[in-house]
Amino acid sequence: MGVSGCLKQAIWNKSSNDKPTARNAKKDDSEKKDIDEHKEWSLEFSENFSSTEVNTEPESIFILDGAYTVQKGPNDDNSLFLPGTPMGDFGLLFGPRLRENALELNFSFFASKKGRRMPSIAAAIGGVRGYRLRLNPAAKNIVLSMDENVFKELPFHWVGDQWWSIRFQALPCGDGDQSTCLQFKLWPKQDKEPNEWFFSQEFNIEYKGGKCALWGFPYSSKPIFFDDLTIRSLL
Repeated sequence: MGVSGCLKQAIWNKSSNDKPTARNAKKDDSEKKDIDEHKEWSLEFSENFSSTEVNTEPESIFILDGAYTVQKGPNDDNSLFLPGTPMGDFGLLFGPRLRENALELNFSFFASKKGRRMPSIAAAIGGVRGYRLRLNPAAKNIVLSMDENVFKELPFHWVGDQWWSIRFQALPCGDGDQSTCLQFKLWPKQDKEPNEWFFSQEFNIEYKGGKCALWGFPYSSKPIFFDDLTIRSLL
């Protein structure tokens, strides 16, 4: 699980309105915190719902909103199930509150479209106002944000009716952890995990860890499934 990708990208600086703006910058390793790629990530949380009774709420997660229960998923394995109705945004929190550690969130999800209506999902590191990754199939993009402040929009074409895997990392970097490295990759679960990060960037925001969160937005009126939730940390 390499973490060096975000250290090879452009640095973000603050503009007059405190929003991130990009500039091209020469690499200056003396100004960047060296993250040891050989360190081991420690498993902090793991849940695949296999030991949770069907039709119940798992005790390992805190449901913020939504009728989440464990049900048999598309592959007949226990998964976290969000019904297709009512329509809205439904979230949950899980894992320990680790504020200073670099964090990695892994999970898989399954969703479907209905006609032109498409679902959406989101994940966050650092609580509900933390570093958020949101997949918007209708807009054909992925948005990275923090507390409604959008950092980056990336084009992405989602295909439904299959499991997808996501690996999302947030890491302190820069002098005194005054900046944050965000990187993620996503791929069809049936395929091999790609070696390269889909996105990797350093941002001019002080690092703040915390709990992890997931949201389902069943805009297609079809259920959304989550599975294989893990959180790892790196000191």
